[in-house]
Amino acid sequence: MMDGRGAIPTIAAGSVPWLSVEQMREIDRMMMDDVGISLVRMMENAGRNLAQLARRLVGGDARGRSILVLAGPGGTGGGGLVAARHLAVAGARVTIALAAAPERFAPVPAEQLEIARRLSIPIHDRATRALGDPDLVVDALPGYSQRGDPYGEAAALIRWSSGRRLLALDVPSGLELASGRLRAPAVAAEATMTLAAAKTGLAEPDAAAAVGRLFLADISVPALAYERLGLRYETPFGAGPLLDVRGTGFDRR
Repeated sequence: MMDGRGAIPTIAAGSVPWLSVEQMREIDRMMMDDVGISLVRMMENAGRNLAQLARRLVGGDARGRSILVLAGPGGTGGGGLVAARHLAVAGARVTIALAAAPERFAPVPAEQLEIARRLSIPIHDRATRALGDPDLVVDALPGYSQRGDPYGEAAALIRWSSGRRLLALDVPSGLELASGRLRAPAVAAEATMTLAAAKTGLAEPDAAAAVGRLFLADISVPALAYERLGLRYETPFGAGPLLDVRGTGFDRR
Protein backbone atom coordinates (compact mmCIF):
# COMPACT_ATOMS: atom_id res chain seq x y z
CA MET A 1 0.00 0.00 0.00
CA MET A 2 1.39 3.40 -0.97
CA ASP A 3 0.12 6.91 -0.47
CA GLY A 4 -1.83 8.08 -3.50
CA ARG A 5 -1.33 11.76 -2.67
CA GLY A 6 1.70 12.36 -4.88
CA ALA A 7 4.13 9.70 -6.01
CA ILE A 8 7.73 9.50 -4.88
CA PRO A 9 9.94 10.64 -7.80
CA THR A 10 11.39 7.75 -9.77
CA ILE A 11 14.91 7.32 -11.11
CA ALA A 12 16.61 4.65 -13.20
CA ALA A 13 19.04 2.41 -11.34
CA GLY A 14 21.75 3.40 -13.81
CA SER A 15 21.34 7.07 -12.90
CA VAL A 16 22.17 6.78 -9.20
CA PRO A 17 25.64 6.45 -7.67
CA TRP A 18 26.71 2.93 -6.67
CA LEU A 19 29.38 2.48 -4.01
CA SER A 20 31.20 -0.41 -2.39
CA VAL A 21 31.16 -0.79 1.38
CA GLU A 22 34.71 0.58 1.54
CA GLN A 23 33.78 3.64 -0.50
CA MET A 24 30.71 4.32 1.63
CA ARG A 25 32.78 4.03 4.79
CA GLU A 26 35.18 6.65 3.42
CA ILE A 27 32.25 8.92 2.46
CA ASP A 28 31.00 8.73 6.05
CA ARG A 29 34.47 9.56 7.37
CA MET A 30 34.82 12.57 5.07
CA MET A 31 31.36 13.82 6.01
CA MET A 32 32.35 13.97 9.66
CA ASP A 33 36.08 14.76 9.56
CA ASP A 34 36.43 16.93 6.45
CA VAL A 35 33.02 18.52 5.87
CA GLY A 36 31.95 18.80 9.51
CA ILE A 37 28.54 17.16 9.14
CA SER A 38 28.14 15.16 12.32
CA LEU A 39 26.78 11.65 12.71
CA VAL A 40 23.74 12.99 14.53
CA ARG A 41 22.88 15.26 11.58
CA MET A 42 23.17 12.36 9.13
CA MET A 43 21.13 10.19 11.47
CA GLU A 44 18.39 12.81 11.67
CA ASN A 45 18.24 13.07 7.87
CA ALA A 46 18.07 9.29 7.54
CA GLY A 47 15.39 8.89 10.19
CA ARG A 48 13.21 11.68 8.81
CA ASN A 49 13.24 10.12 5.33
CA LEU A 50 12.62 6.67 6.80
CA ALA A 51 9.58 7.93 8.68
CA GLN A 52 8.25 9.55 5.52
CA LEU A 53 8.57 6.29 3.57
CA ALA A 54 7.01 4.29 6.40
CA ARG A 55 4.08 6.72 6.43
CA ARG A 56 3.57 6.15 2.70
CA LEU A 57 3.77 2.38 3.06
CA VAL A 58 0.90 2.40 5.54
CA GLY A 59 -1.28 4.50 3.26
CA GLY A 60 -0.10 8.06 3.79
CA ASP A 61 -1.47 8.72 7.27
CA ALA A 62 0.40 7.30 10.26
CA ARG A 63 -2.31 8.12 12.81
CA GLY A 64 -3.43 5.00 14.61
CA ARG A 65 -1.11 2.72 12.65
CA SER A 66 0.99 0.25 14.62
CA ILE A 67 4.66 0.38 13.65
CA LEU A 68 7.43 -1.67 15.25
CA VAL A 69 11.03 -0.48 14.94
CA LEU A 70 13.75 -3.12 15.36
CA ALA A 71 16.82 -1.19 16.52
CA GLY A 72 20.43 -2.32 16.66
CA PRO A 73 23.10 -0.60 18.78
CA GLY A 74 24.87 1.23 15.93
CA GLY A 75 24.19 4.06 13.54
CA THR A 76 21.47 2.21 11.63
CA GLY A 77 19.62 1.60 14.87
CA GLY A 78 19.96 5.29 15.65
CA GLY A 79 18.32 6.18 12.35
CA GLY A 80 15.50 3.80 13.17
CA LEU A 81 15.04 5.46 16.56
CA VAL A 82 14.82 8.89 14.90
CA ALA A 83 12.12 7.48 12.61
CA ALA A 84 10.32 6.04 15.63
CA ARG A 85 10.21 9.51 17.19
CA HIS A 86 8.88 11.17 14.01
CA LEU A 87 6.23 8.48 13.57
CA ALA A 88 5.13 8.69 17.20
CA VAL A 89 4.77 12.46 16.93
CA ALA A 90 2.73 11.88 13.74
CA GLY A 91 0.25 9.78 15.69
CA ALA A 92 1.44 6.25 14.99
CA ARG A 93 1.37 3.62 17.72
CA VAL A 94 5.11 2.98 17.79
CA THR A 95 6.95 0.24 19.65
CA ILE A 96 10.71 -0.31 19.71
CA ALA A 97 12.43 -3.69 20.04
CA LEU A 98 16.13 -3.64 20.90
CA ALA A 99 18.67 -6.11 19.53
CA ALA A 100 21.09 -5.34 22.36
CA ALA A 101 20.99 -4.15 25.93
CA PRO A 102 20.76 -0.34 26.17
CA GLU A 103 24.22 -0.09 27.73
CA ARG A 104 25.70 -1.61 24.57
CA PHE A 105 24.38 1.15 22.32
CA ALA A 106 26.95 3.51 20.81
CA PRO A 107 26.83 7.07 22.21
CA VAL A 108 24.77 8.79 19.49
CA PRO A 109 22.17 5.98 19.13
CA ALA A 110 22.02 5.86 22.93
CA GLU A 111 20.99 9.53 22.92
CA GLN A 112 18.19 8.71 20.46
CA LEU A 113 17.10 5.83 22.68
CA GLU A 114 16.92 8.16 25.68
CA ILE A 115 14.75 10.58 23.68
CA ALA A 116 12.39 7.71 22.85
CA ARG A 117 12.21 6.81 26.54
CA ARG A 118 11.36 10.40 27.47
CA LEU A 119 8.56 10.34 24.89
CA SER A 120 7.21 7.19 26.59
CA ILE A 121 7.53 5.10 23.43
CA PRO A 122 7.28 1.45 24.55
CA ILE A 123 10.68 -0.25 24.40
CA HIS A 124 11.14 -4.03 24.57
CA ASP A 125 14.35 -5.89 25.30
CA ARG A 126 14.36 -9.67 24.69
CA ALA A 127 10.58 -10.00 24.52
CA THR A 128 9.52 -10.97 20.99
CA ARG A 129 6.38 -12.63 22.33
CA ALA A 130 5.10 -9.19 23.41
CA LEU A 131 5.53 -7.45 20.06
CA GLY A 132 2.03 -8.07 18.73
CA ASP A 133 1.08 -7.90 15.05
CA PRO A 134 2.11 -4.47 13.73
CA ASP A 135 0.98 -2.91 10.46
CA LEU A 136 4.64 -2.39 9.53
CA VAL A 137 8.03 -3.51 10.84
CA VAL A 138 11.04 -1.23 10.37
CA ASP A 139 14.34 -3.14 10.21
CA ALA A 140 17.09 -0.92 11.61
CA LEU A 141 19.22 -3.73 13.01
CA PRO A 142 22.47 -3.95 11.01
CA GLY A 143 24.85 -1.55 9.39
CA TYR A 144 26.36 -1.79 5.94
CA SER A 145 29.42 -3.49 7.47
CA GLN A 146 27.50 -6.56 8.70
CA ARG A 147 29.29 -9.86 8.05
CA GLY A 148 28.38 -13.47 8.69
CA ASP A 149 25.14 -14.92 9.97
CA PRO A 150 23.04 -12.80 12.34
CA TYR A 151 23.00 -14.20 15.87
CA GLY A 152 21.57 -13.63 19.30
CA GLU A 153 18.69 -11.22 19.77
CA ALA A 154 19.05 -9.84 16.24
CA ALA A 155 18.52 -13.31 14.79
CA ALA A 156 15.48 -13.84 17.02
CA LEU A 157 13.94 -10.56 15.82
CA ILE A 158 14.65 -11.44 12.18
CA ARG A 159 12.92 -14.80 12.58
CA TRP A 160 10.00 -13.15 14.37
CA SER A 161 9.55 -10.68 11.48
CA SER A 162 9.12 -13.45 8.89
CA GLY A 163 5.91 -13.00 6.91
CA ARG A 164 5.30 -9.45 8.12
CA ARG A 165 5.38 -6.23 6.08
CA LEU A 166 8.87 -4.86 6.54
CA LEU A 167 10.80 -1.74 5.56
CA ALA A 168 14.60 -2.01 5.86
CA LEU A 169 16.94 0.89 6.54
CA ASP A 170 20.07 1.00 4.35
CA VAL A 171 20.50 -2.79 4.12
CA PRO A 172 18.15 -5.66 4.97
CA SER A 173 19.19 -7.76 7.95
CA GLY A 174 21.02 -10.88 6.81
CA LEU A 175 22.39 -9.40 3.59
CA GLU A 176 26.19 -9.16 3.66
CA LEU A 177 26.79 -6.09 1.52
CA ALA A 178 30.51 -6.59 1.01
CA SER A 179 29.91 -9.90 -0.78
CA GLY A 180 26.25 -9.67 -1.77
CA ARG A 181 25.63 -12.99 -0.01
CA LEU A 182 22.36 -13.65 1.76
CA ARG A 183 23.01 -15.11 5.20
CA ALA A 184 20.62 -16.90 7.55
CA PRO A 185 18.36 -15.80 9.00
CA ALA A 186 17.50 -12.90 6.72
CA VAL A 187 14.51 -10.63 6.28
CA ALA A 188 12.40 -10.44 3.13
CA ALA A 189 11.71 -6.71 2.94
CA GLU A 190 8.83 -5.14 1.06
CA ALA A 191 11.12 -2.15 0.56
CA THR A 192 14.64 -1.04 1.42
CA MET A 193 15.63 2.61 1.83
CA THR A 194 19.37 2.95 1.31
CA LEU A 195 21.25 6.12 2.19
CA ALA A 196 23.16 8.61 0.01
CA ALA A 197 24.17 6.08 -2.65
CA ALA A 198 23.09 2.60 -3.63
CA LYS A 199 25.47 -0.10 -2.44
CA THR A 200 26.82 -2.56 -4.99
CA GLY A 201 25.89 -5.55 -2.84
CA LEU A 202 22.21 -4.64 -3.19
CA ALA A 203 22.40 -5.48 -6.90
CA GLU A 204 23.77 -9.01 -6.46
CA PRO A 205 21.40 -11.81 -7.54
CA ASP A 206 21.11 -13.26 -4.03
CA ALA A 207 20.05 -9.88 -2.65
CA ALA A 208 16.79 -9.58 -4.57
CA ALA A 209 14.71 -11.64 -2.15
CA ALA A 210 15.81 -9.49 0.78
CA VAL A 211 15.75 -5.99 -0.75
CA GLY A 212 12.27 -5.72 -2.24
CA ARG A 213 11.63 -2.28 -3.77
CA LEU A 214 14.67 -0.04 -3.57
CA PHE A 215 14.47 3.59 -2.45
CA LEU A 216 17.33 6.07 -2.17
CA ALA A 217 17.39 8.80 0.49
CA ASP A 218 19.41 12.00 0.65
CA ILE A 219 21.48 12.59 3.80
CA SER A 220 23.18 15.72 2.36
CA VAL A 221 26.43 14.20 1.10
CA PRO A 222 28.05 16.92 -1.06
CA ALA A 223 29.56 16.29 -4.49
CA LEU A 224 33.05 17.04 -3.20
CA ALA A 225 32.99 13.87 -1.08
CA TYR A 226 32.53 11.75 -4.20
CA GLU A 227 35.05 13.80 -6.15
CA ARG A 228 37.70 13.18 -3.49
CA LEU A 229 37.20 9.46 -4.16
CA GLY A 230 37.86 10.11 -7.83
CA LEU A 231 34.22 9.49 -8.75
CA ARG A 232 32.15 11.53 -11.17
CA TYR A 233 28.97 12.61 -9.45
CA GLU A 234 25.78 14.37 -10.43
CA THR A 235 23.22 14.60 -7.67
CA PRO A 236 20.13 12.44 -8.26
CA PHE A 237 18.13 14.38 -5.65
CA GLY A 238 17.00 17.35 -7.73
CA ALA A 239 13.39 16.15 -7.62
CA GLY A 240 13.36 15.43 -3.90
CA PRO A 241 15.15 13.78 -0.98
CA LEU A 242 13.54 10.36 -1.49
CA LEU A 243 13.68 8.47 -4.78
CA ASP A 244 12.07 5.28 -6.06
CA VAL A 245 14.82 3.39 -7.91
CA ARG A 246 13.56 1.65 -11.03
CA GLY A 247 15.45 -0.89 -13.05
CA THR A 248 16.29 -4.55 -13.45
CA GLY A 249 15.88 -6.30 -10.13
CA PHE A 250 14.32 -3.30 -8.37
CA ASP A 251 11.05 -2.78 -10.27
CA ARG A 252 9.00 -5.57 -8.68
CA ARG A 253 5.46 -4.25 -8.78
